[in-house]
Amino acid sequence: MDDRSTVFLQTLGRRLFNTRVAAGYTVRAAAQAIGVDHSMIVRYENAQASAPLERLLALADLYGTTPAALLAYTDAAVPLIAAIDQADGTTLARLVEALGAM
Repeated sequence: MDDRSTVFLQTLGRRLFNTRVAAGYTVRAAAQAIGVDHSMIVRYENAQASAPLERLLALADLYGTTPAALLAYTDAAVPLIAAIDQADGTTLARLVEALGAM
């Protein structure tokens, strides 16, 4: 794994940890909810293993966020990405209109 991939995996692991804690789940409760052994959650959060897409989707749903927010390249983008992913059509249309006026 190259340095960029390692850093991204570490960022994802930290984000998974922070999001889990913010959502109020223990490692064991999160693991049980998505049907994996608790050691896998620990391995994802410690960047010792890469979570498959279906598990990232399940964790995002469980934690009340979006897969895109979990995979954001920068931490600063996470709230914006989550808001955009969860916005309705009217809100998105307004955002597109506002960005077009820039």
